[in-house]
Amino acid sequence: MRFSDICQRKLEINPWEEGERIPWDDPEFSKRVLTEHLSQTTTAASKQKKTIQKECAWIFSTLMKHQPGRILDLGCGPGLYTEILAAKRNQCVGIDFAPAAIAYAKKHASHNCEYLQGDIRKIDFGTGYDVILYNFGAINLLPEADAKAILEKAFHSLKPGGFVLIESSSVEAVDQIGNQPSMWYSADESIFSATPHLCLMECFWDEPSNTATERYYIIDGASGEVTSHCASTKAYTEDEIATALNQAGFGEVEFYPSMTGEVPEYSQDFLVVVGIK
Repeated sequence: MRFSDICQRKLEINPWEEGERIPWDDPEFSKRVLTEHLSQTTTAASKQKKTIQKECAWIFSTLMKHQPGRILDLGCGPGLYTEILAAKRNQCVGIDFAPAAIAYAKKHASHNCEYLQGDIRKIDFGTGYDVILYNFGAINLLPEADAKAILEKAFHSLKPGGFVLIESSSVEAVDQIGNQPSMWYSADESIFSATPHLCLMECFWDEPSNTATERYYIIDGASGEVTSHCASTKAYTEDEIATALNQAGFGEVEFYPSMTGEVPEYSQDFLVVVGIK
């Protein structure tokens, strides 16, 4: 792209019109995102370890009743949840799109953890799971039809009585993404580039579908070369996500205030729901 392409861009876009996601599966991009996953100073890619430990303790004690089982983690990243749950005698499988995250997870895997790289829309989940995790708003990053297809796959992969645990970004949180003002920043490095660059970002909100879209232009500091990325985030109300789970086959749906069972002290960024087969 050239800088003039930015000046001639469309000023309004529809969700997913300019691409589904930023390039999680690009090897170099995924290495930079891995650094964010492992950071204990930001929560851009993952929650901090102390929070994950607390959430895993709640999953195992409250939802699993201290009964070890077989767990599938969709969008597992570098295995931050699976490794903690594996220490509680669970058999864990993690699937993620990012090569660097999966390479890290395999390198640090416990004997009862298995990791697969692939697009969860296409890869075979296998069967016989007691629990399927789909957290940190990952369900919101796909078009609605794809998200519903994943819920159907999850249903068929669970044992009778098993459950899927979903942490969906709240409507309020997604609304804030779509209605934030345009901004720019310069950086020596970021998830978008390992060299000095300028990032221009603008956001769009599609009211009929409750979907936010973020558009990024990355301008290389040395060459002036421009690359673009676009990502959309679909918000679901409680009724919408309950209906989607029912349509996928889940007969019982339960809601929780958070992944620890506690009411958040400040803001409700996520909607936590369990669908039981």
